[in-house]
Amino acid sequence: MRYIGNKTRLLPFILEAVTSLGLGPGAAHDACAGTAVVGRELKASGWRVASSDIMSYSYVFQRAYVVAQRVPSFAELRAGDPELRRAMRSQRFRAALSRRGPGALSAVCEYLSRWLEPERGFIAAHYAPAGGRMYFTDENAMRIDAIRTRLHGWHSEGLIGDDGFYILLAALLEAADRVANTAGVYAAFIKSWQPNAKRAVDLVPRHPVRGARGSTAHLADAEKVASQIGPVELLYIDPPYNSRQYAGYYHIPEVIARGWFSDVPVVRGKTGLIRDSAGTTRSAWCSSKGAERSLRDLLAATEARHVLVSYNSEGVLNEIALRRVLDDAAIDGRSCRFVREYRRYRADRNHAKRRYRADALRELLYHAQLR
Repeated sequence: MRYIGNKTRLLPFILEAVTSLGLGPGAAHDACAGTAVVGRELKASGWRVASSDIMSYSYVFQRAYVVAQRVPSFAELRAGDPELRRAMRSQRFRAALSRRGPGALSAVCEYLSRWLEPERGFIAAHYAPAGGRMYFTDENAMRIDAIRTRLHGWHSEGLIGDDGFYILLAALLEAADRVANTAGVYAAFIKSWQPNAKRAVDLVPRHPVRGARGSTAHLADAEKVASQIGPVELLYIDPPYNSRQYAGYYHIPEVIARGWFSDVPVVRGKTGLIRDSAGTTRSAWCSSKGAERSLRDLLAATEARHVLVSYNSEGVLNEIALRRVLDDAAIDGRSCRFVREYRRYRADRNHAKRRYRADALRELLYHAQLR
């Protein structure tokens, strides 16, 4: 998924730092998990991970890529869904679905992508031309509606368990993002159709990572989770760096993740933002004062022996303030820093209202021993 702050390209840098510090696999808390790529990689390296974030789409990725251990068999689904059984009249499809593991998962994704009849639901009503917005073509919006509705039905009826549900829902979030008519975030849609937006929604699942058992996912504030999970070897913090609220920049993935089956979201404005009267998806990390306070509170709440903080050279919290907080919390009053330069993620081009400072940024990875 296209995502501000995604650490996929920086994973080797992060893991090299963990190794150089002599931190062996143990228990880790991946705070502000986002798309869960760091938690997934830590799990693959032998860590038992507790991941947390306040966004529902992040929770979906955590469940699919950090908690799930293996691809489900889909035995109940094969037996219980009459429409799926009709699709199994195709010998090739029946053979694929009958195989356990990746073959069955790919067959279910093929069924959802190509066999379901599109239906006009919440996404088509609000985020496609029929609803006055151009995030998705009408056809793709109706396909997203049909897939999301079918996943909800399968899960509610017990035809797929939690692992299968979240693995398939994560595949839908990523498939929808690939055909979204945006520059990479959902703060606005493009006024003409981009080539990717004209392609059909196609679910391509990623397989779960087999790693240490006992990893957990948390749809909650990092400080609250830190106070609940107890002692861990490593706290990894990758907070928002700037003033842009992820709730606004990724409101459509959030809608798809939550669904609209019992609590219908209220949308507003030109871009169809979700109304959040309780403010539960607004992050205090998106301002300099809020970020400093949040970091102090999280370090006070955790029982981690070590902390790693990912930040960058244009973050809202300047380095002096960040190092002061870390030094205050460190057992020896000192923190250290690892630096890696990388190419900036651009959601759009330079224009009169938005000029990027430079093409390159420095990823700053800070370490402190807490206890």
